[in-house]
Amino acid sequence: MIKYREINCKSALNKIDNEYGFCYDLNIYRGCLHKCYYCFAVYSHKYINSKDFFGEIFVKKNIAEVLEKELSSRNWNRDIINLGSVTDNYQEAEKDYKLMRDVLKLLIRYKTPMCISTKSDLILRDFDLIDELSSIVPVRIATTITALDEKLSSLIEPNVISPERRLNILKEFKKTKAITAVHTMPVMPFITENEVENIFKKVKEYNIDYCAADVLKLRGECRKIYLNFVRRTFPEHYKKYLYIYGSDGLLKDEYKEKLYSKIEALEEKYNVTYKTKEELNTEDSVYNRYKNKVLEEEPSLF
Repeated sequence: MIKYREINCKSALNKIDNEYGFCYDLNIYRGCLHKCYYCFAVYSHKYINSKDFFGEIFVKKNIAEVLEKELSSRNWNRDIINLGSVTDNYQEAEKDYKLMRDVLKLLIRYKTPMCISTKSDLILRDFDLIDELSSIVPVRIATTITALDEKLSSLIEPNVISPERRLNILKEFKKTKAITAVHTMPVMPFITENEVENIFKKVKEYNIDYCAADVLKLRGECRKIYLNFVRRTFPEHYKKYLYIYGSDGLLKDEYKEKLYSKIEALEEKYNVTYKTKEELNTEDSVYNRYKNKVLEEEPSLF
């Protein structure tokens, strides 16, 4: 039985530093109903004294109020916010709580660029707000697809919509000014690695702007959950995983280099490469053009 716990948060934004180009993340929910067996975020529940990441969902009921205080601050620099870096803001709970609409309205009001990643077509409910935001500031809409094969996908991500429905999300958002993307994360050795080229092909076919792929990491509680899943569902690969993953949760160099070489070759072949943080920070980047324009027109925003 799913349990929902309503909580008050002290801050809405969490400052981060990574290669993908966003500076803050925002997560409305703690815990997730998708039940993806590779989920890296299961560790986060230990900080709130819960052991059921997939069944006990914490809802930050006051997040819009707190976010407005942060965005209206004179110290806020209109950096890019990533929504959904830990949990999916459009998971099942959002159907009832509808907190994302309040968040999006604030991003529009304070002209704040965003990236958002989801596995739910509930995001289409907020098409109007995202369309409006994308006409003001840079917006990226991404969906995670680890396998196009529906049977395989449903084994790995039991409570997630089909890969086809996820692609249709991006098809709809091609009608806006948003950048669209597929996140093929993680690539699971022996299980989904043969799906990667088909995903790149589909990205090209749908005219999606880019595909970002990365390999599976097995750290903390994720390692136990994922390996138990492999032992039950893909027993022929279980011992291979014990061999290719070190105690640090990372692939051994030999296998990692082979997989990354394959990903890089596909990026080049289909020309759907992700823009790195460094590329985003160049003078002619979309975000910097936006920021320079606002500085000229409304310097008080910065």
